[in-house]
Amino acid sequence: MTLREFVRSQMQAVFEALQQRQPPPVGDYDEQTLKECFRRATVQTGTTHYRPDSIILEFIFLEPSLGPAILCVRIPAPEPIVYMPVPDWVIQDVWQGEVTGSFRFASEAEALLKKFHNQVFSETNALHFDERPQLKHRE
Repeated sequence: MTLREFVRSQMQAVFEALQQRQPPPVGDYDEQTLKECFRRATVQTGTTHYRPDSIILEFIFLEPSLGPAILCVRIPAPEPIVYMPVPDWVIQDVWQGEVTGSFRFASEAEALLKKFHNQVFSETNALHFDERPQLKHRE
């Protein structure tokens, strides 16, 4: 399971429980904040924050007369989480926009690095030097 799959499954489980006015089935959260949040009509998903040993999921509860409230649920990760920065060799094109790194499980990062190493240091790397077809322009 990748980190994205883990986050998606945890987000879905907690969100479905909160929609049913049930406490989160996993993780740690502040019970007083949960009571305050349940005073509001609707819930929606918020931001995900990453820590080396856990993820923190935010859920936003809305009620026009009370204003918003945010519940944070901290869920332990099944393995360490690492941040994979954009390598120095990546060239950013002005038309492509911002390039950033990503969070991954340590085992996932190791697999990606191994795959990258194999792409660079194998015979198939020479295929990247073959001439690429010209882009066709419409007139």
